[in-house]
Amino acid sequence: MIKYVIHKSRKSFHLIFSSLILITIGCSGDEIQLPDNLLEGSIDGKDWNYKSANGYLVSSDLRYQVRFLSSDENVSDPCTLPSPTRAHVKAIFRPAERSYFVTPQAIDNNQVQVSFELSTSQNLVATSGFMEIYAIDNQVIIGYLQAVLDDDNTVEGSFEIRLCN
Repeated sequence: MIKYVIHKSRKSFHLIFSSLILITIGCSGDEIQLPDNLLEGSIDGKDWNYKSANGYLVSSDLRYQVRFLSSDENVSDPCTLPSPTRAHVKAIFRPAERSYFVTPQAIDNNQVQVSFELSTSQNLVATSGFMEIYAIDNQVIIGYLQAVLDDDNTVEGSFEIRLCN
């Protein structure tokens, strides 16, 4: 009888110990679990949904200007529309696999400037949020963006950017 109790206790201990290791491994590191939804939100109080994005080199310090195009755009290749006429989201940053803070002025490698482009002459700059770049491969950037100015101008979700030059 004593042998059975010891064997059963040892089995319970191993089960509990194994569970604790799995929980610890799952909770360790800097991984953030983000929703899998595509970039969406509102611009100027109107619903906005991401369709595609293009990126163009705009400075000698390797900053890119990215335009997240609306699902209202009638375009199959985002590189054929460098200056959209419909409302869109614009970001300026130096691409690398890392986390960025959304700030009104993009001034260093860990910051991105995001604006809500209402028209060709009117834009609103986001004041908070973040961007995470997961991968850059074969002229394609994969990531996640949250940019906020106010309740009428906010976007969040995953994206894919085609670098066009």
